[in-house]
Amino acid sequence: MEILLAFSVAILVLGSIVFGVTTSLSNAQYTKNQGLATSFATEGMTVVRKIRDSSWNNISSLADFTNNEKYCLDKNLHFTEIPVGQNCDGSTYGLGDSGIFSREVRFEHNKSECCPSSGCSSGSVVTSRVTVKVSWADNKCPAGASNPLCHSVQLISCFSNIDSKQMP
Repeated sequence: MEILLAFSVAILVLGSIVFGVTTSLSNAQYTKNQGLATSFATEGMTVVRKIRDSSWNNISSLADFTNNEKYCLDKNLHFTEIPVGQNCDGSTYGLGDSGIFSREVRFEHNKSECCPSSGCSSGSVVTSRVTVKVSWADNKCPAGASNPLCHSVQLISCFSNIDSKQMP
């Protein structure tokens, strides 16, 4: 009887250790993926900033998200406009070593919340709100979800056609 009790306690202790290690590894992988997604989103925003710096017309000519238009930004940093209702899937636009990440960019032109403190009343100030969203899936995603990429990181920034330089 004592041997059976000791054996049961040993099994419970080992089971708890295995469960704890498995949970820790899963959380570490999620944290790693979240960090990678943030890096990919930052990289996407840097690409948009370079486009803006080369010529404002390059930004203002891109399709507006108010019509549900969005772009995929692949690992080679090429924009691809995707049809309304579709998403940037990982198989085509996958990022990272495993290709599980998907990056989309949305442009919303002339958003009032993007006006500088001096305001947009002059009419010469043109703004665009840019959202870079990186999504990914893992074993924590619910089965049968409508969007298999259940995790995401999103960066939002406002750009304008005025060059605001720091005063000394």
